[in-house]
Amino acid sequence: MTAPVVSDEITAVDDVVRQSDRADAPVSVVTERFLRAIIATVPLDHIEEIHLFSPLRSGNSETGIAVIAAREELVSAVPVLELGLEGDAEANLEVSVEQGAVDTGPYADDAVALLPSPLPIPSSLRHTISTARYRLAIKGPDRGKWETDVVAEAEAPLVTVEMVVRGVQRRAGEDSAITRFSAAQVAHALRIDLPAV
Repeated sequence: MTAPVVSDEITAVDDVVRQSDRADAPVSVVTERFLRAIIATVPLDHIEEIHLFSPLRSGNSETGIAVIAAREELVSAVPVLELGLEGDAEANLEVSVEQGAVDTGPYADDAVALLPSPLPIPSSLRHTISTARYRLAIKGPDRGKWETDVVAEAEAPLVTVEMVVRGVQRRAGEDSAITRFSAAQVAHALRIDLPAV
């Protein structure tokens, strides 16, 4: 008998499944505290994903690191364009717009297209990549002391997050496990409702 051949694609999918299973499992008190510190700075409804690294223990302290991808919708208003109308023609157009009927002759469609929109139009979506760190004293006279910070590092496409995560993993040590959380999984772990989008 020969052993079945397992392709890299299947292994990669299996790794993702195992990671998501881990994210759905209950979290430790320290991890919950860390996630709450993150969402105090980055709104939960903006979070695309959080990559949480295994904590590192050194001496009397424990340190945790996370990479966060948060989306921000850029909104821009439609610019007001000059129609080039003067005097009575401009007043008539304003009255027509207020009444909901714009009639400028054969070019009516063009004139309507030039009218400013009162509503902002979403122009694009960008992602802010942040790093979060905590330090917890686990022994000694400062036992229980907690420090945390969340720092926005860059704006980048979501596809670059994986490269950032791999870079942090190399610096932390290849054996460092990473758990990827979606916003829904963070809400589940913290037993809170995910805000409606």
